[in-house]
Amino acid sequence: MPGRGFATSTRGGGLRSMLAVAATALIVAGCTGSAATPQTIYVTPPPATTTPTAEPSAAPWPSGQVVEYDVIMGQDKLANPAADKGATAGARIDGFAFDLLARLDSDGNLCVSPTSIALALAMVRPGAQGNTAAEMDAVLRQFGASGQESQIVALMSQLRGQTYYIDSQGMPLQPGATPDPAEPDPALLLTIANQLFSQKNMPVEQTYLDALSSTYDAGVGQLDFMNDPESARLTINKWASDNTKGRIPNVLQPGDVTPDTRIALANAIYLKANWRDKFDPKNTAPGDFTTAAGTKVSVPTMSNELWLDYAAGQGYRAVDVPLDMLSTLSMTFIVPDDMAAFQSTLTANSFDSILSAMKTYDVSLWLPRFSVESRFELASVLQAMGMKDLFDPNAADLSGITTADKLFIQQVIHQANMDVDEEGVTAAAVTVALGLGGAAEPPPHVDFRIDHPFLYFIRDRQSGAILFMGRVTDASTKS
Repeated sequence: MPGRGFATSTRGGGLRSMLAVAATALIVAGCTGSAATPQTIYVTPPPATTTPTAEPSAAPWPSGQVVEYDVIMGQDKLANPAADKGATAGARIDGFAFDLLARLDSDGNLCVSPTSIALALAMVRPGAQGNTAAEMDAVLRQFGASGQESQIVALMSQLRGQTYYIDSQGMPLQPGATPDPAEPDPALLLTIANQLFSQKNMPVEQTYLDALSSTYDAGVGQLDFMNDPESARLTINKWASDNTKGRIPNVLQPGDVTPDTRIALANAIYLKANWRDKFDPKNTAPGDFTTAAGTKVSVPTMSNELWLDYAAGQGYRAVDVPLDMLSTLSMTFIVPDDMAAFQSTLTANSFDSILSAMKTYDVSLWLPRFSVESRFELASVLQAMGMKDLFDPNAADLSGITTADKLFIQQVIHQANMDVDEEGVTAAAVTVALGLGGAAEPPPHVDFRIDHPFLYFIRDRQSGAILFMGRVTDASTKS
């Protein structure tokens, strides 16, 4: 499709690191307890550094501790991936992503992973019946619906396949090759982890176990929510922390897990990537950024001159900045003239139209360094989107998971954070970048200063799936 590719810069190379992580947890209660009142969406600022924060001291069950647990796996092997490399599943996630973005708080900085949220919800879907299943299918745009197993496997295979290592000479290893023990860190790391936790000794339907293993490569870890909810919470937090390299250590806060909890479904995504082309720290200088409130603030602003895919249309300018040379990942920045008006009408189709309109330009790019973190309780948002029965203790039908208790979703908790800066420069991409370019006529030049509120999307160009998306209205803050 026109505009989806990218031209290779002939102005030098290098790599720059970017970190993005997300964790999503679904808390499923039994009807023996009272239904939780849906919480209002809120966004919390991140800590000053990425050092894991200590567990809050005001825990309702202070005796809690991380515990070991047994994992029950289904009998079915992982399904064969579809041949579309995740394109079908990616399109469904993107439709859900823009529906979700329209419902989220329109003020302030934002970071969210629609892929993480969709995967966590989709793990519930094999156990949903009747109208509960129909509402889930409608909101998730059929992602996770019956018959989509091979498409989901293809998507996860495509995304996990982005990870690669380099050998001692700095050359990339073939996918699946064993890295040198002396070089344990991958050049690009993208991990996706899925896990369901259930009440110890609660029977789980075999068909549901088989669906988890065949589609999500996941099993069921057994925890004692009823008698030791705090230990269960800390154990799930450790799982999330381990799968986000310590960047999300406390996705569940005290009180999120109670004796009424029966199941918790978790997804974690971790991305450490590099720019295809280096932003030289020597070129970073203070620059003005006009916030959504109209205030000018000074922020460290990176600059580079690159051949990039760029588009300008009615009410917006956009640029697509490729990540690692050997990946199909990129980060799209859109700077609207009017953020509220533009975001309210942005859909998967209009986003695709922006990508299709892009052409290669010689871009002088100024990009602020930024860090952003968000935490949401999404139950009220998902209900407003049409997923009502799932959260109703009387109407929810999750009998495909277990018939030992009448289950309903109590909370959907999502946390994501991202750092974008010049760190992590290597020389590995210089040779690759210099190997392309040729003697083609230079593209037209454009100056693009990202100095107003902007939207960003980290996506896989092969499947189209949006891994992370968000908004920066004030680049001088982290909230």
